[in-house]
Amino acid sequence: MPSQFAGARPRPARRALRAAAWAGAGCLALLLAACGSQPRGEGNYLLDDIDAQRTLPDAGWEALKSELPPVPTDADVLPVENLSRNERFRFGVDPRSIQIAPGLIVRYTLRAVSDMGAENISYESVRCGTREWRTVALYRPGAGWQRPVHDEWRPLLPNTIQHVLRNGVLCSGGGPAGAKASDLAYRVRHWDRYADAMAGRNTQ
Repeated sequence: MPSQFAGARPRPARRALRAAAWAGAGCLALLLAACGSQPRGEGNYLLDDIDAQRTLPDAGWEALKSELPPVPTDADVLPVENLSRNERFRFGVDPRSIQIAPGLIVRYTLRAVSDMGAENISYESVRCGTREWRTVALYRPGAGWQRPVHDEWRPLLPNTIQHVLRNGVLCSGGGPAGAKASDLAYRVRHWDRYADAMAGRNTQ
């Protein structure tokens, strides 16, 4: 007479299967967590990304020189003022050049014209998370965009145009102030509404 337990799995085997199932679930959870910690795409800078992206390096000259924006004219730029209201220079940012990059970095082209008519055009990066900026490229008439001699990161100084752009216009809360470049272009167009330092608000 066959046993009523014929074909039943021994209990140790069941325990082994259960342990394997738990191990598989744990591995899946770790995999999902790892996927969730990967850097998000352009513009998706949520608060939990900021610390991880704060020190990512900016692209170097070789990576950027083939992607430099067009050289702006006076008609292309949106006027922005520095805090000192310095009458010697007129500043403008080309909205076509604004780019959000990894590392909580925003890039833009700045055009400065002196009261004597001298023009200076620079392509710059501002790192929102660490309050730094650097010159990526300088425009030389007849030669086009050129790599600057000094392209290292520098701290933002009060009453400068870079300080205005960083505080509330291009950056907010340690990251880019918008999800898309068009969002930042809108803020540049209405810079006096958003410049934190102008209104004496948060300048972190």
